Amino acid sequence: MSDNKNNSVAFGQSIKHYLASLIAQKDYAKAIKYYKDNLIELESFGNIQAGEIYHLAARAYASLTHYHQALKTARMAQNKIAASGDNHLLAEIFLTIGGILRDMGEAKEAKNAFRDAESIFRRNDCQEGRSRALNYLAGLFFRQNDFSNSLHALMDAIDIARRQKDNKKLAYMMGNIGRIYTFIGDFNEAIKHLNINIELSQNLNDTTEIARAYLSLGYVHMQKGNYPQAKESLEKAQPLIIQNQLKRDEVIYLTYLGELFYLSGQLEESQEVLEKALHLANKIDPDITLTGRVLRHLAELNLRRENYRMAHRFCFMSWVIMEKANNKMELGALLRVKAVLAEKAVENEESIKDYKQAIAVLDESGVRFERAQALVAAGQSKLFTVRQRLNYLFRAAEFYQHHNLLFQQEKVERIIDEIDSLSVFSPKNAMKKNNRFTEDVDFITACPEIRHFKKQLPLLTNTDLPLLLTGETGVGKDHMARYFHAISRPHMPFVAINCSSLPETLLESELFGYKKGAFTGAENNKQGLFVVANSGILFLDEIGDMPLTLQTKLLGVLENRKVIPLGSTTSVKLDIKLVAATNKNLEQMVEEGTFRRDLYYRLSGLHFNIPPLRERKEDIPLLLKLFMKRCHLLNSKQPIPSELIQQFVFYDWPGNTRELFNKVKRLEVMTQMVAEGDLIEISRTIFNQNAEVQNNTLFERVEQFERKIILEALLATHGNKSEAARMLGIHEATVRSKLKRYHITLADLN
Repeated sequence: MSDNKNNSVAFGQSIKHYLASLIAQKDYAKAIKYYKDNLIELESFGNIQAGEIYHLAARAYASLTHYHQALKTARMAQNKIAASGDNHLLAEIFLTIGGILRDMGEAKEAKNAFRDAESIFRRNDCQEGRSRALNYLAGLFFRQNDFSNSLHALMDAIDIARRQKDNKKLAYMMGNIGRIYTFIGDFNEAIKHLNINIELSQNLNDTTEIARAYLSLGYVHMQKGNYPQAKESLEKAQPLIIQNQLKRDEVIYLTYLGELFYLSGQLEESQEVLEKALHLANKIDPDITLTGRVLRHLAELNLRRENYRMAHRFCFMSWVIMEKANNKMELGALLRVKAVLAEKAVENEESIKDYKQAIAVLDESGVRFERAQALVAAGQSKLFTVRQRLNYLFRAAEFYQHHNLLFQQEKVERIIDEIDSLSVFSPKNAMKKNNRFTEDVDFITACPEIRHFKKQLPLLTNTDLPLLLTGETGVGKDHMARYFHAISRPHMPFVAINCSSLPETLLESELFGYKKGAFTGAENNKQGLFVVANSGILFLDEIGDMPLTLQTKLLGVLENRKVIPLGSTTSVKLDIKLVAATNKNLEQMVEEGTFRRDLYYRLSGLHFNIPPLRERKEDIPLLLKLFMKRCHLLNSKQPIPSELIQQFVFYDWPGNTRELFNKVKRLEVMTQMVAEGDLIEISRTIFNQNAEVQNNTLFERVEQFERKIILEALLATHGNKSEAARMLGIHEATVRSKLKRYHITLADLN
């Protein structure tokens, strides 16, 4: 009898060891077959041995994404081990169960399993196991966009890992902190933590973690608008993903790549990549958030392709998955897509409701970057009043500025300029009907350096030399170009194009034009902007972003004074004055080989660098007076209150003149909302975003920013919660819950 028992134990040990070796080799299919072949023997083993084998089989099933069978087998392991009294192994099984439930989209049950595991490890003083359980919990909270609880769990786990000097776990957690910062929208902090993750993982030769860190880094660069860096990071991740057979991460890689393609205008490439991502995601599980995310991006892509029927179909399919998973970030993004689709279908009431709900849902989710995108989408919709649109756009612009997201900030500010008919940058305000020179077209300044340059400009009107304007974003390079147009060729065309706003193929056709049949889709002749601007001025903004191939063609046009449309053999003679502008260091780009040396010398014959506003603060009172008059905040005889001037002068203006104008426009919007508001008091609210204490934790800073926005709305509405909710574009219930959360009372408004 004793020999039979010993033989059974030995046989059980051999099954367990062989199963473990197959799983270590990632031969999950063979592991499952071996498990099934010996399944009948398991009942003859003791509880611990049977439980261990069930546990290994559950892990193999989960690795093959057979989640339902994995969960069933893991529960069998749980029952056996619970009966045996082995608490450590029971905690490990709870971790496995939690992971399976998480991947099935059962977040609540997964959280309970991870908490059970953490509790058992803590009671048994197993710090290493507790650290793993906390990591799993943090990851689950992260998926639910519960960033505060995710960070708390990570901090507890980091303390344990540091005490144990466990660099592997530290690397993993640094990566997760980086991902939290990503979704909050603090991309600089995200990059810092992800780079720490990569460095630690490289020292450990952990290629799986390196791959995932590069994936996250690629996503961050993509959202910042650094598309080449995004592609570079994704390309570093891809071979490591294939090497380690990371199926889920391969879907994520393809999803990010598809998004990158459609953001950079490569719609055909995006379609191909996202369809491949969907095929792989469906093989894993068609009903999990991984699949839903791909479907959402397919909806975004088809929206850009104006294929609204397919966009609606993908949006609906994604919605079903995300609603079941209660993924607020994705639901908010889908509501934004739904709003645009409803607007295209002239379902105006539905569209307005979806825009507002998208902002409210994303506000509750804590995903600030996605919320800013929803604000921009609402700001572009003509279904809202100009005042509402500007309010949405200013809120987005402040977020982008606060997190130094210049690419997005510039895009939003251009939209604001287009909407605002009073903008000094608007060409229709450049000259009055009697063609007299006006304040609108003049480059108003007290800066000696700029005034000296302005005196020289009339002497340049009779030369063929291009004019190169450099300087930080928002200093007024486009305004200076329009000023030059007004004094040189005021009755001739002024044509502007932003070289960074279009992909290479579209930029080429926009500049040079094309003949019918020159390429697929060229169904009619198109005049290029060189021809449209003939006899006038062509303004090439952000010329530092022009691809090298087009730099070569531009140089040829400048030297020959002729342009040949695509698909044509006939040249068109040109009589244009070229003005180019950039915020980049072209000399450095020449040394790096990203800008042609000969083109740089051709452009820089007449070169002026416009100083930033912080270096010419004598201009601030002049500009403030001009903009306040334009926005009807001041009449011609009214002086500007000295305290208001001080507020504007003491600020550093990272966004320069454009930011100053937008802040004045924000004042106009807010004063329209307040019956008898004090202008100075209201103005204080627009300078508070940079007064946050940078030493606070991430969530303290985020909460301060959110609290400021709510207080600002309540101040503008004299404490009326319903009006504040309408102003913020959220539900009144959300305002009330935020008031309670941040302990805001009417006393705070005094």
